[in-house]
This record gives sequence, structure tokens and C-alpha cells, in this order.
Amino acid sequence: MNTNTPPRNLPRFLPTLTEVVHPSSLVKATPSTQPDLEATVSLVMERVDRVIERRISDEAEALIRSRMAEQLQLISAGLREELESVVRHALSEVLAPGPSLPNPDQ
Repeated sequence: MNTNTPPRNLPRFLPTLTEVVHPSSLVKATPSTQPDLEATVSLVMERVDRVIERRISDEAEALIRSRMAEQLQLISAGLREELESVVRHALSEVLAPGPSLPNPDQ
């Protein structure tokens, strides 16, 4: 060893190889160990169906609420107009001058 060389500051922990990797283990998996295509498609479609059903349900609920609110406003306006017409008619009959009824005390 050369005593004139300054000491190197090495990291405290050095990564080490803990597993020997053989090139044969890097070969792609055989078809028998690959996931079944139909099972994978089925699984994906189940998840997609759940998302689609939830979104359709949410959109349908919002649409129904909106349409119901519109219909309730129309019904309310129609009922108010009808009630106003009935009240006008009743008041016009009561307040209209008509033939006086004979007074039974006379």
C-alpha cells in the first residue's frame, strides 16, 4: 500500500448482489403460465360495466331530478292560474250588484 495516497471516503453501505440471476430464468414465460385471455377480458369488462352502470345511474338521477323540477314548476304555475281564476269568479259573483232580495222583516 502506498502511504502517500489519501484515504478514500467510501459510503458506509455498499449495494451487493444477493441473488445470482441465470439467463435461462429471463426467458419469457411459457404460454401455459400466461393469464387466460378470456378470463382477463371478462375481469376487465366486469370492472368497466360497474363504472358504466354507476355513471349511467348518476346521470339518469340528475336528469330525472331536473325534469321533475321543471314539471313541478309548470304544475305549480298552472294551479296558481286556475286558483286565481276560481277566486276571481267567486268574488265577482259575491261583489257584483244584483237584484236585491226582499227583506222578510218588511
